[in-house]
Amino acid sequence: MHTVVHNQLERAQAELTLHRAGVNSSAIVGSLWTGLNTLRKLFLARLHQEIESHFGVDSVWAPLRLLEAKREFRRAAEEIEIYTLIVVVAETEHSGYTNGEIDWFRDWLLRLRWGDEIKRATLERMQSYEKHSDGERRRMFASFLEQAIAEATKAPLIIYRLYPRAVRIATALAFEDTMRAREVRSEQMSYLPVIGDCHQCHGRLLENGEICPDCGNPLWKTDWLCATE
Repeated sequence: MHTVVHNQLERAQAELTLHRAGVNSSAIVGSLWTGLNTLRKLFLARLHQEIESHFGVDSVWAPLRLLEAKREFRRAAEEIEIYTLIVVVAETEHSGYTNGEIDWFRDWLLRLRWGDEIKRATLERMQSYEKHSDGERRRMFASFLEQAIAEATKAPLIIYRLYPRAVRIATALAFEDTMRAREVRSEQMSYLPVIGDCHQCHGRLLENGEICPDCGNPLWKTDWLCATE
């Protein structure tokens, strides 16, 4: 593990221990870190490789792909990260994982994910999300992501229903709240019933960082996302 990341994790564990005596801070930090990283990587995969594979590459985009790909990925990854943290904070507040210390948790989460080098533009983007309802945030996220990476315009819209719920599940699992995680998984299945048809995982909850090789649970592959469209 990179030294900077290792230091961020150790610092986050120590701070959480001070604020929540008796909790397994190492397990919470490790699970949350792994779960959020996994979801971001899956979202980028769904938007890029799988969209190109499923729909083909637009000839207008093709000549610029090598030049733009890295830049687009950086912009998209940052947008996903910002939105993800907004959802984590919302779920933590909803489920009471920090005993009402939501302002402290928000700052703690920012340090966990970005250390002390947080750009002003990042904070401003988070503040713009925080002013809106969940539905408005979801639509803002889709719009910002489409501006960041061209293929996002072709992504099945249901992914924007499933992703924030996947983040809520990852948050609940990190805090060992399996009941809440199951509740949110039921919401996902109401949007995409075929989740339960996977012969490998049967739509069950997976540990943070675990991925079903068949359907892509916890964020389903494009073929599965298109099953209802």
